[in-house]
Amino acid sequence: MSGGKKMYLSMIETEEEKGKFIQVYEIYQYFMWYVANEILQDKHLAEDAVQEAFLALTRHLNKIDNVSSSRTRNFVATIVKSKAIDMIRKNDKNTAKFEEEILGESKEDLLEDYIQKEQHEKLVNAIGKLEDLYRVVFEYKYLYELTDKEIAHFLKVTPKVVNVRLYRGKKKLMEILKKEEEQNASHQ
Repeated sequence: MSGGKKMYLSMIETEEEKGKFIQVYEIYQYFMWYVANEILQDKHLAEDAVQEAFLALTRHLNKIDNVSSSRTRNFVATIVKSKAIDMIRKNDKNTAKFEEEILGESKEDLLEDYIQKEQHEKLVNAIGKLEDLYRVVFEYKYLYELTDKEIAHFLKVTPKVVNVRLYRGKKKLMEILKKEEEQNASHQ
């Protein structure tokens, strides 16, 4: 057993979850590296993203029922993509910070950025409240910027099914956002 796997296992309390983690690790480690490498285009960064994803998985094993299911495959893909995209964002923040220092930025721009970020966070939180069926499609489409065809490939459905889920998910998302706005208005 590799040293990395032993480290992850030391973070897991029950034998049942340790067994589940070993299965996930052995079944998906290469798939996860491939997914991360597709995004990062760097094998070393992809390895880092996979390590971060496995670390996150130690805290979310309760969300995995059947290790060999397509749902689990999609779940681990979502986690590793998220970690890979976080790595890109981290590098982009460093670039943006450098550009800001060189070019300068007005206070109005900072306020606008804050407002946009706040709206973005509300939207991301609302997406998180969607049923998995719709949430996963939204994450792939808007967070990872995948095409309908790519999403269909990952979910093993047709692009038309992806399109329908996006349409229905948008309706449900609007209901969630409207309900939150009404709750916020009643609390003020």
